[in-house]
This record gives sequence, structure tokens and C-alpha cells, in this order.
Amino acid sequence: MTKHRTNPLDRNDVRLVVLDLEASALGKGSYPIELGIAIIEGATNPIQTWSSLIKPTEDWETHGLWSPHSQAVHRITIEELRREGRSIHTLCDTLNALLHPAVAVVTDAPMYDQVWLDRLFDAAGKMQQFVTYDFERLAGCLTTEEYRNFVHLLERSVAPHRAGPDALRLASAVLEARLGYRPQVREIAQ
Repeated sequence: MTKHRTNPLDRNDVRLVVLDLEASALGKGSYPIELGIAIIEGATNPIQTWSSLIKPTEDWETHGLWSPHSQAVHRITIEELRREGRSIHTLCDTLNALLHPAVAVVTDAPMYDQVWLDRLFDAAGKMQQFVTYDFERLAGCLTTEEYRNFVHLLERSVAPHRAGPDALRLASAVLEARLGYRPQVREIAQ
């Protein structure tokens, strides 16, 4: 007798999260400036989204790397971060609360995003209570045909290079490829 494995994308009791970060630059000394998540809780529930700008620490501003080229891509200014960014302590607590119960937290750039998460949690003196995985772990839940559709959906859409919309773009494409229709979306109250 073979055991039937259910696809985690079809279960309403499984919580999968797509995480994305924008950063001050791509090189050594860069720091996170915006984070966003898209939470998938089964095929029948709306994708929940949340994002926030990150207020830079004094150390990041003094010793960190800020790239005008990166700013041209994400269109976030240092002034916006200072004015609208949330404190690193608040963000670490929020991330741990939202992501700790997740089965998997996936990102399309795990090597970069984990470095920036480490920078964020280290600066706040807090422990990250979730593990990040490569997005391919979530995409691996798709059949070959669904994966082709997923790639097609991503090719049709433009990456906004903003953390929340980028996370939502990936989560929406994987669910739409699986379900055959665009999922509903709901913002988490900030």
C-alpha cells in the first residue's frame, strides 16, 4: 500500500511564507532597508501580505554601504527610511511573531536575504526564530506543467523591486500555477 502525500499548497493547516528584502547595496557592508512577506495558508485562504521600511541604525549609516545604483532600482531614499522606517527591535519582534509558526519561510535570494536578516537581528541583539529556505523548496510542490505555468506567470509580470510586492508576486504566481486562478490577497494590519 502506497502512502498518498498531500501537497502543502493544498492544505489549509499549513503556513508557508515568501520573504523578500531590499537592501542599501549588494556588496559587503550593505544593510536591509525594507522587508516584505506573503503568507500562504492553504489554497482557499487569501494570501496575507505585510511589509515595512527599516529605519537604519547609526552604525549602518556611518559604516554601511549605500549604493546610488541600488537606490535607482528600489527607489527608496535614505530620508524615507529615516522618516518612515520602523525600528529594528520592533521589526525583529514582528518577524519572529509572524514567521515562527510557519512550516517554511522561503526567499528567492537566500544567500543575500539571510545575510541581511543576520545584520538586522544582530543589530537588534535578538535571535531569529525562523529558518529561511530557497524558494525552489516551495516551487518544488508544483508538477512539471504547473512549474512551466509558474515560470510563464513570472515572465509576464515585472518585478517591482519592493519587498512586499516582490514577495506577493512570487506567492501569487506559485498559487495561480497550482490553482489555475489568481488568489485573493489581504494586507495584514500594521
